[in-house]
Amino acid sequence: METSAVLASAEDQIVDEAVAALDRRDQTHHHASSPEERRRNARHLFEFVVRCVHEGRAEPIIAWSRQIAADRFVAGLDIAELQGAFNVLEEVLWRHVADTLAGDQQIEALGLVSAILGAGKDALARTYLAVASRGGNPLGEQPAPPGGGGEAPTGGALAGTDSPAGAVRTGVLGQVGVITLDDRRKRNAIGAQMADGVVAALGSLRAQDVRVVVLRAAAGMDVWSAGHDMDELPRGRRDPLGYNDPLEGLLRAIRICPAPVVAMVHGTVWGGALDLVLSCDLVIADETASFAITPANLGLPYNTTGLLHFLGRLPINLIKEMFFTAAPLDAQKAKEWLVVNHLVGSGELEAFTLELAATMATKSPMAIAVIKEQLRVLTDYQPIAAQVYERIQGLRREAYDSSDYLEGLNAFAEKRRPIFRGT
Repeated sequence: METSAVLASAEDQIVDEAVAALDRRDQTHHHASSPEERRRNARHLFEFVVRCVHEGRAEPIIAWSRQIAADRFVAGLDIAELQGAFNVLEEVLWRHVADTLAGDQQIEALGLVSAILGAGKDALARTYLAVASRGGNPLGEQPAPPGGGGEAPTGGALAGTDSPAGAVRTGVLGQVGVITLDDRRKRNAIGAQMADGVVAALGSLRAQDVRVVVLRAAAGMDVWSAGHDMDELPRGRRDPLGYNDPLEGLLRAIRICPAPVVAMVHGTVWGGALDLVLSCDLVIADETASFAITPANLGLPYNTTGLLHFLGRLPINLIKEMFFTAAPLDAQKAKEWLVVNHLVGSGELEAFTLELAATMATKSPMAIAVIKEQLRVLTDYQPIAAQVYERIQGLRREAYDSSDYLEGLNAFAEKRRPIFRGT
C-alpha cells in the first residue's frame, strides 16, 4: 500500500492526536487561538504532508507555508503556534509511521515526513522574516545568500540561505549540505531558536536531495558551541532535559536523519554540544578542538537517553572521567579515544571534511540510510525494566529538585564557583 494512502487512512486519528498535543501545549504557553483553529491548522498541514508524500516533493507545503506566513504578518499575528503545529505533527506522524510501516518503506516514509515538514517550517520562518524586514510581499523573493564565513571551498559554489535570526545558515555544494552555527553573541549556545533552526535546515537540505550534511561553527569562532542555553533551563521542579527540550529534539533529528551528518569541529565543545557532536555520524576536528561534558558543574542530572548516546560511542571509564571531572578532553586525547574520526590541521579542516563528505555522497543513499538506521536501533534500544527506569527517574527528580541544582545555575549566572552541599 502506498505510504500516502497509509497516512490518509488514519487522518482523523493523527489529527486528533496532534490537536490533543497542541491543547496541552496551549495550557502551558497561553496561546490565543481557538480549538477550532488549531484543528483546522493541523488538518490543513496534514493534508499537505500527504500530498507531498504522494508526489515525492516538498513544493506544495513550501508554497502553502509561504502564503500563510505572509497572511499572518499582514493580520498582525506571529507564527509561533504554527511552528508548534509542525513540531507536534512530526512527532505524531513519526509514531504512526513507526507503528504501521516496516523495512525500507518505513525508512523512506520517515525521511520524507522529516524532509517535508522541515522544508515547510523553514519556508514559514524565512518568509515571515522577509515580510517583517521588507514590509512587502516576499512570495517571489528569497533571503540573500550569506556573505563571507569561509564556507565555499575552491572549485565550487555554495548556494545558501539564512535562518530567521541568522544564527543558522545553510548552503549546498553539489550533493553536500552545510549547516553553519553562527550565534557569536551566545557562542552558539543551543536554545529553542538555534535547535529549531538546525532541525529546519536538515529538513530543507533533505528536500533538496542532499546526501551528506556537514555541521560546523562559523569561521573565526573559537567556541564550536557553549552547550545548552543556560537561560532556557528550568529552575527546578521540572526535568531540565525532558523529551520536549529543544536540544533533545535536535539530537533526535540528527540521529534519525537518513543522510550521514558530519561534525566539523574547530574550537571548544561544551556540555550538551558534546552530545550533539556524538550524535553526528562522523567527527572531524583540528588541533584547536576540545570536548567537555559539564552537568556536574551545574548539579544537573543528565538524562538516561543522553548517557546512552555516550555509551554507544565511548568506553565507560572515559565516560565516567569526563562526567565526574567535567574536564576538557584535548584534541589528541579525543583522537586516541575515538571521539573524533580524523584529526587534521586547522588549515586542512574544511577541505578534508568536504572531500570526505563528497566521497560519501557518491555512494548509495538508500544503503547508507538503512545501515545508519540499523546501527541507531542496535545502539539506542537497550531493554530496561519499568521499575528500574522509574527508580532512575526518581533519583534524577531528587537531583533537579535539590538546592545543588539551583546553586549550579546561580553560580553560572553570577560567574563564580558553585558551592555544592549535596542537598
